[in-house]
Amino acid sequence: MGVVPAFRWGGALGWAWIADRRRVRHPVLVGAALAAAACHVPLLAVRTVPAMLVVVAAISLFQGPLVPMLDATVMDHLPRLGGDYGRLRLWGSTGFIVGAGASAVAITAASPAVVPVLLLVPALAVAPAFLGLPRTQLGERGFGAPWALFTAPLAVLLAVAFLVNFSAGAWGGLFALHTSRLGLPDALPGVAWDTAVAAEVVVLWAGRRLLAAVGPERLLAVALAVTAVRWAVTAVVTSPVLLVAVQAGQGFTFGAFHLATLTLVAELVPRQASTTGQALYGLTGFGLGGALGAALAGLVVERIGTSALFGVEALVATVALAPALALRRLRQRATRDCS
Repeated sequence: MGVVPAFRWGGALGWAWIADRRRVRHPVLVGAALAAAACHVPLLAVRTVPAMLVVVAAISLFQGPLVPMLDATVMDHLPRLGGDYGRLRLWGSTGFIVGAGASAVAITAASPAVVPVLLLVPALAVAPAFLGLPRTQLGERGFGAPWALFTAPLAVLLAVAFLVNFSAGAWGGLFALHTSRLGLPDALPGVAWDTAVAAEVVVLWAGRRLLAAVGPERLLAVALAVTAVRWAVTAVVTSPVLLVAVQAGQGFTFGAFHLATLTLVAELVPRQASTTGQALYGLTGFGLGGALGAALAGLVVERIGTSALFGVEALVATVALAPALALRRLRQRATRDCS
């Protein structure tokens, strides 16, 4: 599993830089989707760990640019696409619910051997879907190196993204272990995940109104506060009802946080570098933060226990409030200087 974020988000930055530098985002997006689909075919045959690592690395390398390039395309053309990112993005969360449910039924009816087919079939449909996306890429040709994007506000925003995803390590990989050690039913993690993703959909649906009401910086701070409370409550409650209910905080942990962060990245990065900016966000948050958070959770869980681990992650989410508030001050200062 560690191969996935390393190759996905490490490779995404390189692809994004090429797309921005040469203004070829749409053909790179379609080409990467075709290559990723082709790389799924060997999954039908591989039977050893080394071969599996090679195939998964190849899939991740070509899948990496798909999310940041798609997000950059949407943000570039948002007025044409209805002006509401959240109501577009919620279909991704809905697809997760449908795919997870359908896969569970298929695996139960057949066996885990059906998983490569379940991965290949939708992968084949991605490139044809991308052909219908807007092809125009805003901004001028000739953008420089990715590190040229770094400003104080962007660096602080990326630090927040890293910390939030780092704090989700136990939720992503060890929540089922936590419920098992509490002696709760085996079905509870699945119910909790469905509750969490359903809450994402609700928040994404209301995203434009949330952003208009409080602004991206305040929404970012609210998302962090809800996340800290969510992990803290998860660490101490043993009631299955409360444990599932508090996972509705995922609507803010991911939904509101992602809306606020994408809006800020679009404002802090030059338009001609929008794809690279989205890739930097993905690399720092989902890549480095997510991978290191999951790795650390796995290393320490047997020493401190799952409850203490969620308590530590509540502390990490609380710490993330400091740079989030600093970002708001930096943005206010920049506004005053411009005026």
